[in-house]
Amino acid sequence: KAQKHGEHATVFHTNGDKYRGQYEGNMRHGAGTLLFKNGDKYEGEFQGGLQHGFGTHWVNKKGKLRMQYRGAFGFGKRQGQGILAYQDGGKYEGEWMAGKRDGQGKMIYIDGSVYEGMWKEGSRHGPGTLFLPNGDIFQGEYAFDLKDGPGTFFYVTKNKRYDGVWSKDMGKCGLYGTIEQEGDDGNSGLPQLTLLEPMVVLEEEAYTLQDRREIEHTRELGDSGYGGLNSTE
Repeated sequence: KAQKHGEHATVFHTNGDKYRGQYEGNMRHGAGTLLFKNGDKYEGEFQGGLQHGFGTHWVNKKGKLRMQYRGAFGFGKRQGQGILAYQDGGKYEGEWMAGKRDGQGKMIYIDGSVYEGMWKEGSRHGPGTLFLPNGDIFQGEYAFDLKDGPGTFFYVTKNKRYDGVWSKDMGKCGLYGTIEQEGDDGNSGLPQLTLLEPMVVLEEEAYTLQDRREIEHTRELGDSGYGGLNSTE
């Protein structure tokens, strides 16, 4: 049986999926577009038959495609920098590991809350800042989505702050004080929400992945004894 290699027209799979793009060793490898049986769509890079590299995944909603995720993939799972739009309207921008939020990231919740900080295996974990819809702010340590460790709660509307220690989301001990007023340097004493530029971050990630792929491809050609690049057009 002949092996698929290089650029191919649309290939229909027995499970109902359709793929158009590059192959290597009879597996999806390189740039391509995968249309799923349920109407979802992935467009981007593949390796060993799986989404790997930079890509975009759309979900089918009543016949219309809505972008769900754009960013880096690692062997079929979200890995690296990426943006995910949740079905309930929330949005996450940041780092992923093995399909879960992991590393530095910002989560915008549907109630208007914004969390910016560290994540681990899908949960807020480590230092972070939570901006609440009423203007209050918590800045401190988290452990698996709960406040745990030293932190400061800013009651902005009351101009008060509470510096203390939390355990499993419960304040254990601390002191109340007054929030410092804005000084000559323009700082108010309150944590500030970082204005991320997610598309710039993603573009940089895409270029990095593309450069890495070109280096790997050149190395593979050198190992195989070919002196030039083969055109797939």
